[in-house]
Amino acid sequence: MDGAELVRELGSLPALRVRTSGAEVHVAVPAIDDGLRLHPDAVLRAHRIFSPRGEPALELVVRHDDGLRPLIVLDDDVVWAPADTESQLDGRIPVRIADMPALVAYTEMERGGVAAARAMDRPMVDVGAASAALLLHRCFIAGAMRFGMRPVRAAAWWQHLSSRLGDDFHLGRFRPDREWDDLLAEARGVRLLRPVEPAPQDVGAELAALTTAELRAMEPVMTVARADEEFLASWRRWVPVPPRRFRELISAGLPEATFEVSLYSDGGCGVDLRIAPNGRLHALLELRFSLPERRAWLDEIRLTDDVAGTGLFQRLMFNAEELSRELGMESISLLATGVGSYAFPRQGTYPTDPELHRSGRDQRR
Repeated sequence: MDGAELVRELGSLPALRVRTSGAEVHVAVPAIDDGLRLHPDAVLRAHRIFSPRGEPALELVVRHDDGLRPLIVLDDDVVWAPADTESQLDGRIPVRIADMPALVAYTEMERGGVAAARAMDRPMVDVGAASAALLLHRCFIAGAMRFGMRPVRAAAWWQHLSSRLGDDFHLGRFRPDREWDDLLAEARGVRLLRPVEPAPQDVGAELAALTTAELRAMEPVMTVARADEEFLASWRRWVPVPPRRFRELISAGLPEATFEVSLYSDGGCGVDLRIAPNGRLHALLELRFSLPERRAWLDEIRLTDDVAGTGLFQRLMFNAEELSRELGMESISLLATGVGSYAFPRQGTYPTDPELHRSGRDQRR
């Protein structure tokens, strides 16, 4: 790509700070306190897309030494493909991590590093799992470094886990890497502060204390078909989350959404969500759940032309999946016809670039 064109595309994300430095384009992402260094001639294509949560994002196709790599940039995060294990281990026996994700976000990498370190504080430590976590997170960090990022906090947690694991790491030796050693040297100056774990919530007690007055207080965002003691009894029996959490999940990122919940004594549940600012319908979503069977159905999702291409479809789908997951559903069934038959297969498919998608699929075989 031309440098000016790359700068212009990156400028579509207003929170980024973009500047040129010689032959490079430097991109600061204040939300993660890190940034990118890109060579425009290595960036083949740029696509403006939406993240699964519906936020604007930019997907770049970047040529690297060993092929094409995806790089997805958001206002507050960066997503890339981890380095493969062979590039990190110096040994003849190949090591494969079965649940290696195709893509990882910067924020996920940091949370994962903290979680892996916390696991070492337990009375009983699974050395195999800890070894895999150490390798996995090195692949995450090495993948980020390809694009000029300096994830020193993640490297500090990696170093902490490595020192705790010591000689118990049994997956081989890591390849010598001067750039990696420099990052670890920088990470030694980072003071690690473990995030405060939230106090555990007694969901059972909250459900037991639930009243019809609390249900009515959630109106007009959330209404129920019949706010009476029979409804409360069904909720306590079948729904594993309090109504406030139910509302948070289905309406996250949708300030103008309102929805009605129907719940039956046999554990059947329905959600009818609408977005209609000033009385003008923009979107609707209809979900059904069988809580005893742990099955969900997406009966309808519809958007008007006014909100097409805004990321609202992605946000509605994301919220439906998050709510279903927290309710303990094992599957979501749907029937897509017409335009929807194209939209649904594309939903959640990242990277969206066809060449990158084929390449990633072939590598996972």
